Amino acid sequence: MKYRVTTALTTMVLATAVIAGCGSNSNDDTASPPEPTIDATTPVVDPFVDDTADGQQKETVTRIIALGNKRKAPDNAIIAALVASRAEGFWRVHHSGSGGRNLFGWSQKWDNRPALDAGAVTDAIQTFYAGAESQGDAANGNPVDYAVAIQLSDHFGGRTYFEDREAYDDNMSYLGTEEKVRSAYAEALPYARAAFYELN
Repeated sequence: MKYRVTTALTTMVLATAVIAGCGSNSNDDTASPPEPTIDATTPVVDPFVDDTADGQQKETVTRIIALGNKRKAPDNAIIAALVASRAEGFWRVHHSGSGGRNLFGWSQKWDNRPALDAGAVTDAIQTFYAGAESQGDAANGNPVDYAVAIQLSDHFGGRTYFEDREAYDDNMSYLGTEEKVRSAYAEALPYARAAFYELN
């Protein structure tokens, strides 16, 4: 009698385990894959929304990226270059008053060539990357912090960021303090990232 009860209980336990196992497999088979995580804090923008028919912005960004890749600069340094040049002049060479400014907002007094000269534009980009290299490896850092550090450092010799903007262009007062610079650069970051991933 005891043998029959034990056998019956064993059979019931095994049956329950098999049913539970089948239920578990069924759930695994029908489970939907997890939804991809979307960073809601990163706005989706058109990087060239304010470009004109001449396409100078896209041409400038392409050159910045190409020169960065040629120097084997980390992605973060290239994005920092795009941040600074976007914030300083919307990826354009500007003329204001009697002198122009290069892509990174520096007065034309630092270069005897016209601001729009192809060689002058290239050298302005190369100078920024040289400044990036002087800051050390920041591949995992914040592109805004990286760009601000590069611009405010005297990596070229004789250049002082705020003095240059105050002395040679009254219209640059919106970048008159480090806080204002950082704020303008932060606004440029989504456009810089979008341009980088579109053209790189």
